Order: sequence, then structure tokens, then C-alpha cells
Amino acid sequence: MANDQDIVEFRPVGRRWWGVVLLLLPTLACLTNTPVAQVATPHFTRTPLPTFTVTPLPPTATPVPTPTNTPIYTDTPIPTPTFTNTPAPTDTPIPPTHTPAPTAAPPTATPVPPTPTPVPAPQSPLATPTATPLPDTPPGRYEEEGMEGEQNCAHVGVYGHVFQRSGGAPVPYVTIQIKGDEDQFKGPYIGKTNENGDYTILIAELNGDLNGVEFEAEVIGGAGVESLDTPDWEVSDDCKKDGAIQVMRIDWKRKDS
Repeated sequence: MANDQDIVEFRPVGRRWWGVVLLLLPTLACLTNTPVAQVATPHFTRTPLPTFTVTPLPPTATPVPTPTNTPIYTDTPIPTPTFTNTPAPTDTPIPPTHTPAPTAAPPTATPVPPTPTPVPAPQSPLATPTATPLPDTPPGRYEEEGMEGEQNCAHVGVYGHVFQRSGGAPVPYVTIQIKGDEDQFKGPYIGKTNENGDYTILIAELNGDLNGVEFEAEVIGGAGVESLDTPDWEVSDDCKKDGAIQVMRIDWKRKDS
């Protein structure tokens, strides 16, 4: 603990000055003989804020583009063409601009009737000559290779094929001849093979007069052509009868020697 000697007594200093002031006040009042009025404590008054009027802002002006001075081009004068009068050549005639219409022939007082087309006489299709004559039968010896009768209620005829014996190549332009044993169908009926060695011979349409007529076939031609076989058969006018023949197929082969 601290000693009592160390304790210092603090006294307020302000009291001394208040005493001095109180002593001086009467003296001052006597000297001036003026009553001393109590001065009121000033109070601050609030100054009203100035009132501002809102002024609308002017609209933003649209920027005006600065005009660009475009240079004005001076028109280039068009040169005046110079025409040269070239004389037309005297040796070249100038064609007329208008072609005169052809003059129509005066009509004939009496019309000429057209020439009638001659009607060809009826002929057998086998006897009709061709425009281009076909070559003759190739030389060689021909023999019948096979024959087979068929029924046909429309036509009577013969067809077949001609080929080379060795190799089986077709033989073109071979002439086949058919003859009958009755005067009405004696013929001869002629046919030729084409480039494929095939031939067809039409004798007649089927009718009652053909019943029992016998026909014979052979190969004919120029020098060196020989038909080793002459096959024959009989035709019937009943196409519904079993075994009746109206069309005959005959194949031929050409021997090498």
C-alpha cells in the first residue's frame, strides 16, 4: 500500500477564478452605471434550402451528316462519226427488194383424168418374182434328213431346214421344188432357204379339192446340184382326223462330197 505522505490532495483550480469574477461584477456595474442585461444564448435558425425548378433537357439533336462534295465529271464530248460515201460496185447487181409472185398457170378447160393404176393379175405368191434375184443353189448332193407330217386347218404347205452335213452350218439359197399328181395342183411350187437355211412353201388354202392329192419334193439348181431323195406324201382335207397331213416338215443335209 502507498504511504500517507505520498497522497497529494488535488483541489479544483476553477473555484478560484469564479470568485474573482464574482468580485468584479459589482465594480463593473458601478463604473458604467449601465444595467447589465442577460444576454440570451443565440439559437441558430435553419435557412430554408433554395427551391430548384426542374428544367427539362432539350432533346438530343440528330447529327446532320456532313455532305461530301462529289466532284462533277465533265461530260466527254462524243466524237462525231465521219461517214465515207463508198460507191456500190457496178459489176454486182443489187437484188430486188420485192420478189414477184409466180404467175399461176391458167386452168385447163378440160381436166385430164388421172391414169388408172393397173390391177395386177392374180398370181401365186410362189410365182411372183422378187425384186433382186437370189443366188442359185450351191453345188452339192442333197439328201432328205427327216420328214414329219402335221395337221393344219388353214393351209397346205411345206417347210424345213437345210444344213451342211459336217458341222451343221446352215446352207442358204437352196431351191426346194414341190409338185402334185393332179392337174390343179401340179405346180411347181418353189421356195428358197434364207441366210439361216430355213424355207417355207405355201401350196394352197385347205379345201375339199385337196383330199388325196400326193405331193413330191426335191432340191433343184444349176450345174453340180443333185437331189439324192424325192420324199412324197398324201394330203387330207380332214384336219381333225388322226394321222391326217396338211403340212409337211422336210429337213435336208448337204453332203461334203
